[in-house]
Amino acid sequence: MLLLAVLLALVNDTSGSRNGRWRKRRLRGSHRAALDDYSALELDGCGRVFLDGGSNTGESVRAFIKGHFHSCGLRSPSRQYASYWSQLSQAERNAAMQPLKEPASFCVRSFEAAPALLPLLRRQEQDHRAQKYDVRFVEAALGNVTAPDESRRVVRYADNVWGVSASGLRWGDVHVGDKPVARETTSISGQSYDLRGIVARVRSLNASAVVAIKLDIEGSEYWALEPLVADPELLCSVSYLFVEFHSAASAGQRRVAQSYGLREDAFEHLKGRIHAAMERPGCRLKILWRSFWASCGDKQRFEWRSSEQTRDSTSTELPA
Repeated sequence: MLLLAVLLALVNDTSGSRNGRWRKRRLRGSHRAALDDYSALELDGCGRVFLDGGSNTGESVRAFIKGHFHSCGLRSPSRQYASYWSQLSQAERNAAMQPLKEPASFCVRSFEAAPALLPLLRRQEQDHRAQKYDVRFVEAALGNVTAPDESRRVVRYADNVWGVSASGLRWGDVHVGDKPVARETTSISGQSYDLRGIVARVRSLNASAVVAIKLDIEGSEYWALEPLVADPELLCSVSYLFVEFHSAASAGQRRVAQSYGLREDAFEHLKGRIHAAMERPGCRLKILWRSFWASCGDKQRFEWRSSEQTRDSTSTELPA
């Protein structure tokens, strides 16, 4: 009974949090979905799966198809690999990253939580599928809850067809200096998927499936990763993990993270546990690629904030 009381107190404590209701719902709702709730993702028959959290303009999917994730996987600093990586021959390293060199062998499922971007992404989906890539852009957030009506924050920051983004944190806590400026922020409800649940679904369908994950979800990566990292066996069924971490690059940002119910050392806490899992015998996870400034194959944030995507335009072309 004492343990139950403590847990209830933790779930209901929203003191000091500018986003207490949102955080509480996430904690309470985690893992409430059954495996059948993932059938819409069409994962049956997928021997390799690339889960892309944060489609944006579709740049990560294009980068994956072009083999950029293979380059990130093969040529990263040694600290991003398990300790045994330094002892591998070049041939062994090549073999470890070989699946990323074969993007056509993957089922690509890319998740976008800003509905305004989906019509533009659907056109890209048609083009990719015409070239025999199994790509699907999914109108949904990727987090730690599978539900049809999960709330989210959507920000309009530029008057152009691509100038909108879902954000897990307040815009200014993600983009230091509020550049680009959040012109309009709205709260909507829509489909959300639990990252851990998707990985479990893939594993239930094919225990030997190769799984690659990329997360650039504007602060929601902490909540999306926590349940997966808390299950080292399931985490170790993932082969490649590419994450852009937000609000962790400076001491000031880390202090702000606490107002969302996160630990001040949330990044280090996740990183340490992931690397500990990578050292487990038989763990498939080969790399935790991480950055505070960009996702693999993407512009650095200081470059992006002055890019075409952040400027007013009537063009419907992909921003350069």
